[in-house]
Amino acid sequence: MKHTSKFPLYALPLFLLYGCGAGEEPATGAAMSAIGSGVTAPASMENIVDGGAVLPTDVAVEDTKSLIVADDFAFDTAQHIDIDFDLESARGTEASVSICTAFDQETQGYDIDYDSCTVKGIMNDGLFTHSMDVTNEFDSVVAVVWFQDESIPPVYREFSVRDRAADRTTKTAGESKVIVWR
Repeated sequence: MKHTSKFPLYALPLFLLYGCGAGEEPATGAAMSAIGSGVTAPASMENIVDGGAVLPTDVAVEDTKSLIVADDFAFDTAQHIDIDFDLESARGTEASVSICTAFDQETQGYDIDYDSCTVKGIMNDGLFTHSMDVTNEFDSVVAVVWFQDESIPPVYREFSVRDRAADRTTKTAGESKVIVWR
């Protein structure tokens, strides 16, 4: 005769977790030192921060409200940039624009990661205006103008997005930066 258990199988994981000590408080004192010599218990629970990390007791913790920041420090993580392209060479032809942040300059042009292109658009008779946000980790972007006529090779130009007096491709208009290609 076959004997079946009335114990539900879905309760087994809960029973095992209870038996393993799930939900108990962290071990302290002698129990911690029994675990291993490299682990020590904190003297009190006051120096335990979120996530269980233990702060050394001799380190002073400062509140961020006591920090002093220069008046001209910008907390922005990105900068807004306007785009103003007017290419005589693209007049009367169908062309598109890609503006990318991940690229390497090589002797024969640029090696571009086209997945990093945050702007892609169509030029109208050589004109393209748009805007974009560029995170502060990037010093420059590269623009590529693609022509529908495959006999015309693409045109590349790198633009600095940092404040550089020698860079005439980027200008500041009010609060916004503008990259200009003419």
